[in-house]
Amino acid sequence: MTLKTWLLIFGMLFVLAGCGTTEKNEAEKGDPVMGDGKKQEQKKDEPKRNNGGGIVAGAIEPKLTVLEQKSGSTLLRYELKNQTEQVKTFEFTSGKKFDYIIKNKEGKKVYQYSQDHMFTQALSKITIRQGETYTQDILVKNLPAGMYTIEIWLTAKSEDNDYLQKQTFEIK
Repeated sequence: MTLKTWLLIFGMLFVLAGCGTTEKNEAEKGDPVMGDGKKQEQKKDEPKRNNGGGIVAGAIEPKLTVLEQKSGSTLLRYELKNQTEQVKTFEFTSGKKFDYIIKNKEGKKVYQYSQDHMFTQALSKITIRQGETYTQDILVKNLPAGMYTIEIWLTAKSEDNDYLQKQTFEIK
């Protein structure tokens, strides 16, 4: 082989080796790993990223929406989305992870979840990774037809924020 051929082969190997190094370096920059390949109960969303490589917002975002309304019932969904750059763990002193109150259109309490349920007296926790969403569905039924407001909050201990959300809905 000629010297030109050897230089061409050496140059191509050098370029290919450089390409592999770039991918390795990008993976070492701290990009979060989303899950471990095992089935998760929590809904995973792709995090929104800016050019700096971090998640855009920096908070746990609560959300309460009406999913479905049928005759005599309403299905709601309470979500907590981790928009921070860290894994968030909520700790609880019992099996009660959330509570809610339903008020009629006059503002009078007609139902509270925790007064109608018993909870285990065991420490528990919820862990939400970056970009993941914790979801809790709530089926409201056995109420007379009318307009109602639900207030739901997280019951985690040692938290400054209870992630309270309110939503008005109708029972037909």
